This record gives sequence, structure tokens and C-alpha cells, in this order.
Amino acid sequence: MADKKNSEKLKDIRKKIDQLDLAILKSLSNRVNLVIQAGEIKKKNNDNSFYKPERESQIIRSLISKNKSVISKESLETIYKEIISACFVKEKEIDVYFLGPRGTYSELACKKNFGSSVNSLACKSILDIFKTINDENSFGVVPLENSTEGAVNLTLDALQTTELKICGELEMPIKHSLLASQVNLEKIKNVYGHQQSLAQCKNKLSNLLPRIKITPVESSGLALKKAQQGTGNACIAHESFASEHNLKVCKKNMEDEKNNTTRFIILGKNMPLKSGLDKTSIIISLENKPGALSRVLKIFELSKVNLSYIQSRPSKKDKWSYSFFLDFEGHSESIKIKNLLKKLENNSISLKLLGSYPKAI
Repeated sequence: MADKKNSEKLKDIRKKIDQLDLAILKSLSNRVNLVIQAGEIKKKNNDNSFYKPERESQIIRSLISKNKSVISKESLETIYKEIISACFVKEKEIDVYFLGPRGTYSELACKKNFGSSVNSLACKSILDIFKTINDENSFGVVPLENSTEGAVNLTLDALQTTELKICGELEMPIKHSLLASQVNLEKIKNVYGHQQSLAQCKNKLSNLLPRIKITPVESSGLALKKAQQGTGNACIAHESFASEHNLKVCKKNMEDEKNNTTRFIILGKNMPLKSGLDKTSIIISLENKPGALSRVLKIFELSKVNLSYIQSRPSKKDKWSYSFFLDFEGHSESIKIKNLLKKLENNSISLKLLGSYPKAI
């Protein structure tokens, strides 16, 4: 009797879920139609840029702040990134370039920021990404810094000469797994991985497999292919790539630092408008004189602007000449940041605005 009663109750719950799914489907259809209407208005206004990072940030932050359900912040963000992605490609196809080959964290970062409805295209190098972005509806995703390995110098150097703007950022937790065609650790003789990935798993690899041969390769994508080539081969990669490469997860959480995170930036032709919670990036060149950097830092203090990142790189203009990359809170169109930039210009040889964009959620 109890089984029959529970069966009827389960049937009723499933019926309600089906009804909700139909209501969600109808709402999604209505949303797509409204997005298409908005796109037509933008075309009439000669606005050919259909990806709006500031609007997307406002939508997701608002939903997160109002979320009272058991759905986590991360899950809610992922769901709405996919909804937004599916909607704005109905206005215009979007091309997004990332550091290939496929099977890398750059590909995961691309999907995390733009969803899976865009055209995601792998490039051979970071420099190729900078060169390939050619209109208002093409974008690039490039790594800027890692919390354990530091700055990505290739990206910093390319930013010095590009006309592109930083129009977004995201932080990607780096969770490495040991993948192989079988799960018996005793059979593993070789482990492949990108040099940085292997470095981030050095201690755990040594403890787990002290006698195996570790071989660096140029990408996680190539490491995945190597792991497919024999039962004695394994690789360090993200667990999400296991099934599509016919591999099994031998061990999760292989990274030595549990908070290992890579910060990616989004490159595009245009700078976003203010979202209300923004960050600005600049490159500044200073005279090689005592106190030059100190005076710049003092300007931030007196202007009450939070400086969140500073990194130096050779300017490649003069011997022992350096440029400084700075990130700070605020948007370049706000009066406060406009005044700050004016003061910085007066105390520098040159200043380049890389972009103002929504802070990572």
C-alpha cells in the first residue's frame, strides 16, 4: 500500500516537473524573440556590436543577488551564460578564438565566458589570437596570469602593441586530473602534460607515481592524444575531456595548490560601457629616475582608487626601459577615473588605456 502511495506521489511530482519544463521552454522562446527584436533596433541604430559584456554582467549579477534557491552561484552563472549565448547568436554569429589545440583550459575558459553556441576557433599561438580578431563580432580569450606560476609574458608583450581592447575577464579554477585508458596506476609508465600543468602537479605526481617518466608536451590537447596511444600512457588534463577522448579518470585534484587559478582576459575591438562593477587596465611608461613609481602609487592612494595588479615588462624601446601593467577598480568613463588618468599622464612618459570592463563574477 505504501509503495503504491509513493508511486502515485512520484508520478504527481514528475507531472509538475514536466509542466515546469514546458513553461521554461516557452519563456526561453519568448526571450529569444525579444533578443531578436532588440537586435533589429540595434541594426537601425547602426550598432553592429551584439556581444555586450556590461549588459551580461548586470543580468547575471542581478540574478545571483536575487537567488534564494539551492542552485549555487556557479551553476546559475553557467545556466545563464548558455541561455545568453543561445540568444545572442540569433542576432549575429560570434567568432571566439582561443589558444589551441582543443582539450586545453583556454577552450574551457572560452566556453565558460561565451557559452557553447558561439563559433569557438583554436589558434596556434597567443600572438595569432591577437592577429585574427578582425571585426566587432570576433573576440579572443587569452591567459594573463596564474596564481601559482605568475604572469603570462607573451600576453603582456602583445598588449603593448595591439589596438585591441580588453572587454572582459574571467577566473578559471585549474583542476587537474590524471587521465588514462585504464585506471590501474601500476600499469602507468609515462605521464604527459603541458609544462605548466606538470609543474603545478609536481609533488602529487611524485608521491603517487614515483618511478614513472614525465614528459612535457606543447599543449594539454597533445597530452590527451598521447594518453590514448597505450595502456602505459597517462596525461594531466581537465576531467571534462576524458569521455570525448575515450579516457578514464584515474585520480582527481592532482594540483599541488588547491586554489590554483588562471585569470583570462577577453579581447575585442570595442570597450564595454559601464556595468557598475568595473575594472580598468593600463600600460604606463615612467622615467628611469628615483621615486618615479612611488609617485604613481601615491596618486592612486590620494585618489582613493584600489590598485589590484602591477606587473613590469621590458618596453623593448630602450635598453633597461620598462613598462608597467596596472589594473584598478573603476571605469575610464567615470569622473573619478578620468581625473586619475589625467594625473597619471602628467607623471609618465606614456600611458595606454587597454580597456575598462566588468570585473570577473
